[in-house]
Amino acid sequence: MPTTASGSFSKIFNWDGVGTSSGDYTDITLDVQALNNTSVTILNSSAHYLYLGNTEKFDMAIFDLDSAGDLGDLTWEFSNGSNWTQFTPSIDREEPDGTAYGFTEDGAEHFPPQLMSTWATLTINSVNIYWVRVTAASVAGAPTVKRIQMRALNAYATTKEVFEFLQLEGVYSTPGSSITDFTSSTIPSKKSVQAYIAGAQSEIDYKTRKSWRPNVAYNEHYDFNFMGIRLNRRGAKRIFKVQIWEGDSYGTLKEGRNNEYFFNPDTGIVYFSRYFFLPARFGSFQSLAARYGGGEFIAPVRISYQYGENVNVDSREGGYVHELTRKLAAIAIVRNSDFGNIAVGGMDRVPLEAKVSGWHAEAQDALESLRAVELF
Repeated sequence: MPTTASGSFSKIFNWDGVGTSSGDYTDITLDVQALNNTSVTILNSSAHYLYLGNTEKFDMAIFDLDSAGDLGDLTWEFSNGSNWTQFTPSIDREEPDGTAYGFTEDGAEHFPPQLMSTWATLTINSVNIYWVRVTAASVAGAPTVKRIQMRALNAYATTKEVFEFLQLEGVYSTPGSSITDFTSSTIPSKKSVQAYIAGAQSEIDYKTRKSWRPNVAYNEHYDFNFMGIRLNRRGAKRIFKVQIWEGDSYGTLKEGRNNEYFFNPDTGIVYFSRYFFLPARFGSFQSLAARYGGGEFIAPVRISYQYGENVNVDSREGGYVHELTRKLAAIAIVRNSDFGNIAVGGMDRVPLEAKVSGWHAEAQDALESLRAVELF
């Protein structure tokens, strides 16, 4: 396992909103870690809260539903150390029609750290970790969920792993006190290092055109192809929704080989199970525009899906990505922090400038190697 960063929440509670004893919190953590588990009901009433918690910060939750909910307006909050701060997850704003995610279908919510600057751990049901919670103004029908995935803010490497790479324990530790990770009082602070790691992850994803963490693509538009549609993003894992423009609105297709479409994750292609003409407002189906889609029927298909490999499962490239992330984060730390004129390098102590130069060259080689194996 390249990194200790987790892809699962440390704790997930469904709270009845009544009391604060352990009996008021239903622990569904293990129940929602796999798609083949029996689904569980969440947000049973307007008093209920769904709590998502982890020991380290996270920036996305992905929901796989068994049955859709019929909920009123949702209120999202994050823990600030002593209470709760309300905020609006950003994926809500990505929908072209402005519709917020409401547990009516499979989907995700993104929790950008810049919207949660005061995020801190809080003790809930005897568990002190980082929390995000959600409640509904009304519940006409409670959703049931099969799986809830988490994307760690630092998915490719943790702050502790970068600390170990820089061999800083001897720098920060004092007699009788051993420091093994960045903290709020170290220079740089843990929050700063988290930002450096996040930047390294973005650089890797951008330059390699691949990803080793969960991502969501919403409403990507494609031309219709009877032979199937290859998705734009590499490493597609599952389809949330396939829709086709029907002349006045988008119709949602049903997944399954014996239904309307099916997905092959090995090729990243969505295949259509049934052949059909696109709806068209032309006088004759003999026209090329009617057969191939013209005017408002250009790129009539839109698809939402999850993509990205798992850095801990990809045996070929996962470890490579982990080490690359540590080096890129270390470069940012050394360039922006004062450690004097030396850094530890194995058994030697070498000039800091030379060390950074070596890491940079190794990082560029690694980025090129990861990009070179991409297949088009």
